[in-house]
Amino acid sequence: MENQKKNQFRQIYDALPPRAVAAPKARWVERMAEVAMVSTKTVRCWLAGVQKPDAIKTKALSDELGIPADQLFV
Repeated sequence: MENQKKNQFRQIYDALPPRAVAAPKARWVERMAEVAMVSTKTVRCWLAGVQKPDAIKTKALSDELGIPADQLFV
């Protein structure tokens, strides 16, 4: 009985429509995380100035954004 309720509960959840559009800033953070192969939390730390990416990650971000690496985090 307990499993049946959980299954129905999950069915209700699964039937909900997906979020139509991700917020532009959230999607940008997700993309930068993909490019640098880090978590979104790490990208947010870069944005806050708490951390800076290493040279390899900075190069990947530079290539993605078309901005010179030496200008990204100054």
